[in-house]
Amino acid sequence: MTSVWQGRVGVLGEALIDLIAGPDGAYRPHLGGSPYNVAIGLARQGMRVSYLSPLSDDVFGERLRESLHTEGVEISTSRSSPRPTSLALVTIKKESTPAYHLYREGIADKDISFEEIRSNLPDDLTVFHTGSLAITPSQIPKIQELFSLMRKRGVVISLDINIRLRASIDTEAYLNGVRSLLPMADIVKVSDEDLEPFGLATEPREAAVKTYQIMQSGILVLTLGKGGALLYSASGILEKAGYEVARVEDTIGAGDTFHAALLSSLMRSGAIAPRHRDIDTRDLGRALEFACAAAAINVSRTGCSPPTRAEVEEFMKRSVR
Repeated sequence: MTSVWQGRVGVLGEALIDLIAGPDGAYRPHLGGSPYNVAIGLARQGMRVSYLSPLSDDVFGERLRESLHTEGVEISTSRSSPRPTSLALVTIKKESTPAYHLYREGIADKDISFEEIRSNLPDDLTVFHTGSLAITPSQIPKIQELFSLMRKRGVVISLDINIRLRASIDTEAYLNGVRSLLPMADIVKVSDEDLEPFGLATEPREAAVKTYQIMQSGILVLTLGKGGALLYSASGILEKAGYEVARVEDTIGAGDTFHAALLSSLMRSGAIAPRHRDIDTRDLGRALEFACAAAAINVSRTGCSPPTRAEVEEFMKRSVR
């Protein structure tokens, strides 16, 4: 195993308020947003993390700022945006999966230019992560510029496409924009639900193979919920089964927790690297296993609550596979 990774992860994208419906029908606010969750997850794993998007000067923005600070996430942009914090109306279906209605017009996390992001990038940035609502059509040109910059600087690009069709009225433009980013990324996470709108294949594994062909290189991870996950790389395909949990509370943030755990495991092993370098398949397998365990812990809790490294390692020791 190589030396421990000493770099920093920069995370760009939404920090919002999930208004989650309770049993009584009342909606209660919870801090959320996929990139925000990934930043928290990485910090709880002991990684050095910088959040790159602006936060609102409203009360929700202050709560998000305080939470990031408490978790040890550095906030790169010192200014507060006068625009409001984005909202997501969340209802939990019978199978414990969430459904989202998004409020994303004129909001704080999109209130930043490429130039401002570039001027606030940490000097020790080694991994750049984004995705979800940060890759809707209006944001794609900015993200493409950032990806080009990261490629020039040798920064590893991590992308969670986390498709939310309600985030754009132009579905075709949305999907084409996301697809345009795939060849530029080094590590991409998708779920079976993410791949379905692209119509690449009816079976998720076949769709993942075609998605990896679009990427041309790097790492693609396909999550299958309780069915585990598969990892596609130049070395072949790895598969890990999901962990059993006694009770699933909900699946909010499970994918974000998975992704943060995957990145942190690769970073600790020193295995994470730009696309054209070989990564030891043992490190990839360990990272995939670790991420599956972290996601299992998360679904046993209400809302997104990523575990620490110690919690994941203890859970893996106690679990029978």
